[in-house]
Amino acid sequence: MVKYASAALLCTLFLGSCSQQPSTPSAPGVLASSSFENLDGWLPDAPGLALLSRDQAHSGTYSTMVAPDHDFSLGYNNKLSRLAPDWPAKLTIGAWVFLPNEQAAAKLVTEVRSDKPNQPNLLWEGLDLLSTVKVYNKWQYVEQTVTMPAAAKANSRLLVYLWRADSKQPVYLDDVQISLASK
Repeated sequence: MVKYASAALLCTLFLGSCSQQPSTPSAPGVLASSSFENLDGWLPDAPGLALLSRDQAHSGTYSTMVAPDHDFSLGYNNKLSRLAPDWPAKLTIGAWVFLPNEQAAAKLVTEVRSDKPNQPNLLWEGLDLLSTVKVYNKWQYVEQTVTMPAAAKANSRLLVYLWRADSKQPVYLDDVQISLASK
């Protein structure tokens, strides 16, 4: 449970706490996006700053990461009503990931949490990057489409982040985009 609390804290540092509105859409259907370039200076000294990396970046200078000493990356955390007033039945989560080798076993996680404390997640889907990515040591685009749970309410929270899982190597995440799913 402590790991999930840490994830919530770190996710709150990203996008959800930096502005009152979701990121400006860059294309039709995009509800939120980040390239991690505008987070420098917004993060506390630890642990968030350690998750903002210059080691690898798909675009710009920064990405976020997980490593053996960091289980969760920076991520998106916001109320569904802040993401979209009338949220859709499905969302597509897309991102660029960098896995150095076959020991990089992280997951791109999408969660929907109840607005009531101590309730089980309404949705938890983790895209297994090790089985999705086919080439190592190179940036690759991944995406997953999730069906929003019927029990989700306006105050339910959407979280998107990278989870280390059993990865023994650093895994990098950049250019994350949350968009309306195409039909």
